Amino acid sequence: MKQRSRLALGSLVLGSIGVLCVLTRAAGLSVVAFLLGVAAFGTGGVAFWSIHRAPALLRGKGLAISGACLGVGASVFSFFVWVWMWVQQFDQPPRQQQPWHAPMLAGEASAVAGLADEPVTNFTSNLPLVVLDSAGQSISRDVPTGVRAKCFDTDDRRACLGAKPDCDGLGTIHLRGTSTLRLPKLSYTFRTGGGRTNQAKVSLLGLPAEEDWVLYAPFEDKTLIRDVLAYELARKMGHYAPRTRYVELFVNTSGRPLSLRDYAGVYVLVEKIKRGKDRVNIAKLEPNHRAEPEITGGYIVKRDHNDRQDDRFHTQHGGPYFYVYPKAEAITPEQKSWLARYFNSFESALDGPDFRDPQKGYRAFLDVDSFLDAHWLIEAGKNVDGFRYSAFLIKDRGGKLKPEPPWDWNRSFGNANYYGGWQVQGWYWSNLRSEEISWYLRLRQDPDFVRRCTDRWFELRKDVYDPKKINARVDELAAQLEEAQQRNYRRWPVLGQQITCNHYVGQSYQDEVRWLKSWIQRRIAWIDSQMDGPSQE
Repeated sequence: MKQRSRLALGSLVLGSIGVLCVLTRAAGLSVVAFLLGVAAFGTGGVAFWSIHRAPALLRGKGLAISGACLGVGASVFSFFVWVWMWVQQFDQPPRQQQPWHAPMLAGEASAVAGLADEPVTNFTSNLPLVVLDSAGQSISRDVPTGVRAKCFDTDDRRACLGAKPDCDGLGTIHLRGTSTLRLPKLSYTFRTGGGRTNQAKVSLLGLPAEEDWVLYAPFEDKTLIRDVLAYELARKMGHYAPRTRYVELFVNTSGRPLSLRDYAGVYVLVEKIKRGKDRVNIAKLEPNHRAEPEITGGYIVKRDHNDRQDDRFHTQHGGPYFYVYPKAEAITPEQKSWLARYFNSFESALDGPDFRDPQKGYRAFLDVDSFLDAHWLIEAGKNVDGFRYSAFLIKDRGGKLKPEPPWDWNRSFGNANYYGGWQVQGWYWSNLRSEEISWYLRLRQDPDFVRRCTDRWFELRKDVYDPKKINARVDELAAQLEEAQQRNYRRWPVLGQQITCNHYVGQSYQDEVRWLKSWIQRRIAWIDSQMDGPSQE
């Protein structure tokens, strides 16, 4: 009587296990699957040969063939899974390196234990206070949640939750951000929508009246200063940048009376980037603007992460660029087409043989003064997101392309452990890839541009980029935050811990501020050392 070949049966078992390992798509098991597949193929081949040599004694050719085939499949697919995972590992954008894990959040209430005995009505601060109450509704990213907002300003006094609010009205709120949504301290987009005055546009804490705002949560930047500082520098250079106010924020989603458990920490109230006379002051573009000169502006676009699902466009060499104004649902096909042609014409002029010609080259499309200031703001702070992510560009009617206003500066001034962001030496622009706003690589081939770039640096060094003045402002902001940062870091005890991309990790708030000031002074000194000196015209 014929016996079933044990080798054939073993080949089938090995091949089946190998296939199961492949289906898990785990890096370690893909290696195991490859080895099992090779073993199954070899065992199946030996079993088939043995059965063929002794057909009167053994049976199981089908099992041997099946096991060998499963082994081949497991080996081949495990190899491709391993390659795919290897590519994924090294092709991730730097924004997603070293995700933050916060085990202390398992019991969030304990993070504010130091405040638990203080009645909420007696809570006071030298910073303005903002309270958002959603009446028990949760806050998500995609669906706006209705809230009641109260603002308590300081003026010449301390803000107090027991006092009459300076602003009391209704609005909506939703979570904002991409990679920052993985952090425990969340940022919000806030839109005013009426209130006691029944007006949508509201002046919050002395800032010009509007309806769209951001409550930015500094978390990676433990000085809480970098974004505010960068926007101030941009305004000193003569450009619009979002105005800001530091606040301490309470977010009540419990439906219960406000308590200190609703304390969210130190936030920055920031003007959201939009078109408006007190924001980005460009021409209003209507749907019926289909021809020049009306169709030439104004536009606001943003170069950002490719994983966003919003409507966007690419140029011949760059992108993606997302529509900010007009919004994706409002911009017309004719306007989309005109804007894409303008970008492509600019890129062609920049790369063309006449790129230095004032009428045919890049200067016909690009506002060089705006680009120079954006370049020096990014280089002075070595913002590793600069010209890459959250990079806004504007095009006014009849005007040229401007890379402004600045946004998202938490990974700047040494606060990054990739792209050499922590080093005071080295040019950031050399890291930019071709699809990013890497125009400087070509512009520096124009001697006239290089001269203007150098002259602008030395002009800025007289005042805006005087390191003593910058660090004096850092000291002022740190002093303003001294009281509130202590409560913030009781709520979020991250001092002394590496958060996402941190390079330097100070043991105290004062350590973080000292390191920031030292980095600024050394960075500006390094840039100075690379300059030949201003022209003598």
